[in-house]
Amino acid sequence: MPAVISSSFYVVADIGGTNARFALVEKGSSQLQAIEKFRCADFPFFVDAVRAYLTRGHISDVAGICLAVAGPVEQDWINLPNNHWAFSRDALERQLGVAVKVINDFSAQVLSISALEAEDFQWIGSARPADDTIGPIAILGPGTGLGVSAMLPCGAIVPSEAGHVAFAPTTQHEIALLGQLWQRYERVSVERLLSGMGLANLYWANSRLHRDERELPAPEVTAGCRAGDPICKAAIKDFCSILGAVAGDVALSMGAMSGVYLSGGILPQMLDIIDRAAIRANFDNKGRFSASCAEIPLAIVMADNPGLVGCSQAVWRDQESS
Repeated sequence: MPAVISSSFYVVADIGGTNARFALVEKGSSQLQAIEKFRCADFPFFVDAVRAYLTRGHISDVAGICLAVAGPVEQDWINLPNNHWAFSRDALERQLGVAVKVINDFSAQVLSISALEAEDFQWIGSARPADDTIGPIAILGPGTGLGVSAMLPCGAIVPSEAGHVAFAPTTQHEIALLGQLWQRYERVSVERLLSGMGLANLYWANSRLHRDERELPAPEVTAGCRAGDPICKAAIKDFCSILGAVAGDVALSMGAMSGVYLSGGILPQMLDIIDRAAIRANFDNKGRFSASCAEIPLAIVMADNPGLVGCSQAVWRDQESS
């Protein structure tokens, strides 16, 4: 007879633009169990993916569901900008017969930071968080899109759509890239550069600057960089420089003097080719605030499922406040 999970468990899920990750957490624990990853494209409706997870694990009678989604969550209607899924939170509760909490995916990411271990971070530069850290922290991450969030010292989350702010070039080369990208987009946001499609856009723009217009998807850009292709290498170099600059802008915008964390699905797959020195240099290069930015801890999050960890933290925060 298949196992049945009791109501002492919650389902947590991290819904990105490409993949949906699910897990179980038991009341009072942050340990993830029964982790599954589904391709979003394999399911026409979001509720189908949830039901597939519950069915595959023979799960019933859970205490609740917490979803981290890549998009705005303030209204009942949830529409994912980098995904074909859209749903009503209230309708989902009726369909599943269980309470559903929805948070922004990068609210979950920033919630995960305090629950991760030392080995889950790869530091860029010498600055490290102080034991008595009292300032805000911020997190941003390139994936299917670009997520950004922050957390105040009191624990309050500052969700944002800062991935959609306009790209501000800082060099003549970046001005030239922007000129090319204006041929493709009326408005160039930082997400158009710092994401999977961003890598493809940077390759395309660099190829046009080299008078050899070509297209490559992100995985082939990273593979080409490893193989020594000059346009692929230029795209990765631009990606790192712009990522550092945008991360520094986020630090100043959010007042995140206690740490900025780089997450998302792309960076862990690029660790052998990213230019850490360029990321740090452009993070610090903030004119009159360069000395202040140089003191801010900057890290890549190496954990496998920070979004799911953050969802579990959100569940227990609700339990403690109820």
